[in-house]
Amino acid sequence: MEDISRLFPFYTLKTFRQRIGWIINLRWVAIFGILTAIPIGKYLFTFNIPYDRITFLATLLILFNLVYFFIYKYFSFKSFLQEVVFTEAQILVDFILISFMVHYSGGIENPFYFLYIVHIIISGVLFQGVVPFVNTVFASLLLTVWTVLEYSGKVPLYSLNHSRFGFSHVLISLIAFYVLAFASTVVIVDFINRYRKLKAIIDEKSKLLEMTINERDRIFRFTAHELKSPITTLKSTLSVLNSIYADKIDEETRNLLRRAEQRADQILDMVKDMIEITRYRRTEEEVVKLEKVDFCKWLDDILESQKVFAKSKGVEFEIGPVSCAMVVIDTNSLSKIAINLVNNAVRYTPTGGKVTVTPFVRQREYGIIVSDTGIGIAEDEIDKVFEEFYRAKNAKEVERLGTGLGLSLVKQIVERLGGDIKVESRLGEGSKFTVTLPFSS
Repeated sequence: MEDISRLFPFYTLKTFRQRIGWIINLRWVAIFGILTAIPIGKYLFTFNIPYDRITFLATLLILFNLVYFFIYKYFSFKSFLQEVVFTEAQILVDFILISFMVHYSGGIENPFYFLYIVHIIISGVLFQGVVPFVNTVFASLLLTVWTVLEYSGKVPLYSLNHSRFGFSHVLISLIAFYVLAFASTVVIVDFINRYRKLKAIIDEKSKLLEMTINERDRIFRFTAHELKSPITTLKSTLSVLNSIYADKIDEETRNLLRRAEQRADQILDMVKDMIEITRYRRTEEEVVKLEKVDFCKWLDDILESQKVFAKSKGVEFEIGPVSCAMVVIDTNSLSKIAINLVNNAVRYTPTGGKVTVTPFVRQREYGIIVSDTGIGIAEDEIDKVFEEFYRAKNAKEVERLGTGLGLSLVKQIVERLGGDIKVESRLGEGSKFTVTLPFSS
């Protein structure tokens, strides 16, 4: 049997269920309208209609809607078919209740008999195929049957005007309803079908785009892994040469070896960024490591290597004052955030400058502020710094090597953790990055 969900490309099971909740909420509004209209019609307009029966119908509608609400809230449907049957049952029952409500409030003489149209439109939005037209026919039959019974004397006619409409007036009213009902169904079904086809095309293109991105990431990751081993070997070789033959070679050669080793370090960092950024796009590979730590002490420990880097550059490094606390955090992710931000700050702060890291812990959130007195970011480039491979112009002038992946990785991790990252910067005056994260529940 064909999966019924294929008939509803506009919805997932979750979004279809949300529409059911919307219908239930809309019905509460209708109930409020009915209960408000009763005293208005009774005391303001003094219509001679059976208010007790209308009140009974409103009570019945309340009970039905309570049942619908509890089914919606506490019974989890497992298939589209169950959801569709549940929704269609609501619409059909509503049509029946509306027909009684219209009968007791003046029949076709009451202009509110067009309330049928609301459910006809809802049916056209929710369903495909013949279902909206079946519902339109059902509503038309109900109105016609009640009208025929009323004007043939089979059931009482509760006239709002204390006089009967003539046959021609009744016929014209019915024809007007048929035209509006079926025209509404055709228009809304056609519109929704076009919308669904457009969405299907967009979804297909999205899938192709996702496949392309995944393939790019696969190649990206493979290349990075293949580069990592020879670069590590090259770095180790340069370190050995620098260590063993330091006293046997001239100063110029030593400087060349030292610079080559630094470049190897930079390239290795770039390769690591390439691997990390593709890994964080794949949720199945995400490693969550929740630990209870003294936030300040933990931050001080993981930034030890950055302190050494800052000292080698002649940059003052400081972890700002904070009221520390024991917190449970994803240390694996936060360490990548902190190291990337601090490394960037030190790298783009000239000798004699200062980098300050300020951790903070609040009632429901925690985070770090990394500020520096470095080269800063131009105002028109601030919004671009988190894009993959993007590097500010002045950053390229200071440091030729770089992938532009560090801040992109930071943003992805922060968003994965449900947090927020903000940037404040002035060109030539420095930058301030603020990361705010919620505590894990």
